Amino acid sequence: MSDMEQPAGPQSTLAYLGAKYAVIVLSALIILALIGLVVGTVMKLSGRSTQMFGGGAMTAFALPPGAIILRTETQPGRLIVHVRSPQGDEIDIIDTADGHLVSQVKAAPPPPPSRQ
Repeated sequence: MSDMEQPAGPQSTLAYLGAKYAVIVLSALIILALIGLVVGTVMKLSGRSTQMFGGGAMTAFALPPGAIILRTETQPGRLIVHVRSPQGDEIDIIDTADGHLVSQVKAAPPPPPSRQ
């Protein structure tokens, strides 16, 4: 009986080692996600602005002189304003969280009346 080879244990198989490494990698990813969650919660509760990662300059939107608001619409987090001014019509998209101008579409001013 001594000349018979012993079967390999389940811990030395390739499938076992692959599963072991997958558990280690996924555990590390879960730990990193929890750290990110804690950091985000602390920043939110401490009152720090999350704007430090994205643009940052917060300026309030103001209408041009002599402008008239023709129509307004709302979308989640946005106010859409159709404005007519002496310089021409424009559509302004404003962020409702801080009042800054997100986007603006301007039309050319109307042509002067022609003489005939």
